[in-house]
Amino acid sequence: MSPDAAGVIDAYPLSDTTREFLRRPVIGHVIDGQAFEGTNDATVNVFDPSSGSLIGQSAIANQSDVNRAVASAKQAFDSGVWRNVHPSEREKRLHRFADLIGEHASTIAQLDTLDAGIQSAFTSFYMNLAVDMIHYFAGWPSKIHGRLPDLGSGVTVRLVREPIGVCAFVMPWNGPGIAAVYPVQALATGNSVVLKPAEQAPISAQYVGLLYAEAGIPAGVMNILQGDGSTGAALVSHPDVAKVYFTGSVETGKRIQQAAAANLTPVDLELGGKSPNIVFADADLDLASSAASSAVWNNSGQVCTAGTRVLVDRAVHDEFVAAMIEKSKNIVLGGAFDPATQMGPLITAGQLDRVIDYVKIGNDEGAHLAMGGSQPDGLGGYFFEPTIFDSVRNDMRIAQEEIFGPVMSVIPFDNEEHAYEIANDSEYGLAAGVWTKDIDRADRASRNLHVGTVWINTYQENDSSVPYGGMKHSGFGRTMGQEAVESFTHTKSVWIRHH
Repeated sequence: MSPDAAGVIDAYPLSDTTREFLRRPVIGHVIDGQAFEGTNDATVNVFDPSSGSLIGQSAIANQSDVNRAVASAKQAFDSGVWRNVHPSEREKRLHRFADLIGEHASTIAQLDTLDAGIQSAFTSFYMNLAVDMIHYFAGWPSKIHGRLPDLGSGVTVRLVREPIGVCAFVMPWNGPGIAAVYPVQALATGNSVVLKPAEQAPISAQYVGLLYAEAGIPAGVMNILQGDGSTGAALVSHPDVAKVYFTGSVETGKRIQQAAAANLTPVDLELGGKSPNIVFADADLDLASSAASSAVWNNSGQVCTAGTRVLVDRAVHDEFVAAMIEKSKNIVLGGAFDPATQMGPLITAGQLDRVIDYVKIGNDEGAHLAMGGSQPDGLGGYFFEPTIFDSVRNDMRIAQEEIFGPVMSVIPFDNEEHAYEIANDSEYGLAAGVWTKDIDRADRASRNLHVGTVWINTYQENDSSVPYGGMKHSGFGRTMGQEAVESFTHTKSVWIRHH
């Protein structure tokens, strides 16, 4: 750690455990249950979003490192050291992993707050979600069953669900700690995993990677590779990778699908969103305006399901916008460790520039800037004000393109059919919200919206038992729930002829 980085880190209320972990010169990989700096001297700079200061370097896995991690995972899978463990024993070890995440939650949360600029309140929330998710999937190994189709006398056919092999997880930066535990979905069914965290927020992944080994996950079953886009490309195109799971941008998802296609490797993609949040005139406007605001300001808008298109019945448009402005105008921006902070920084200087560019685009397109639109004074990191454009047309770029920042587009509609037409007029199909007191309208909305998740009179609720994923350019495949468990298995047919 450089003296400048040490100075930044010393300014924050970190635990001794967190400080000790950050003293390592390079944030490296985890292969065969051990920390490993890799064979490549190149590194990625890691910055603190709250201050914009350099806080460390992360390793970049080269082809040799990728080969080593995949070979380790394949050897572990082929040997049966994990997939052949009795299901009840696999459950015990995964539950132990959940307990370890709970015991180390404060450290992982601090690493996320430092590394990704996520407010302390949110990182604690994410860690609770992570523990619940692991416990949920830890209960599955003993509950994965095959079938016995009845084909008449003289023949028996067993349909057996089996693990796929080595699964590559390429994960995003907007929740690095919880992203590092997503592989439990594949581990529960007996697969091996190689995970690549985002280079913008790599620190938590190595810490969590070492906890897998402590929980009793055998060497090679769970490996971590740090790196940039070149590392991800080498991993997803590796011939010994049996499945790819990716969360991130549409453009990167397309490149991953193309790379995996060379080996006919199946891919699950959880990509971007431009989710509509539809407010009908009969809705509880106070509740809806609070939810619509938090659905965009949470994590500074850096959430895939952010409800950045707020569709409002023209009859209550002005009243609703005024309510959102009133609830948002005094939001406190500040460092992610500051308990008074209500909205933290964006992840990188590049992401801040992207948001600034889109606000300019919105102004140039003729949208009305109702609130915000600027960088706040006196803050040294990557901060941007909560920003509301109202009377937006759905064909504007700010309404069609994912910004991934605290920018909301309010779009008026004239009637119910018009609302669905606007909502579905998007290349994305991740999620939608509906606010109405009319239960029949709510049912019609759920049937007419072309998205993977519909929330009615709520927004961004989730549970590990409920599948999640998108349609159209928001991707395909499902994470969470029984659907995720099944997606990390394939079905083998075993025929037995009786003579």
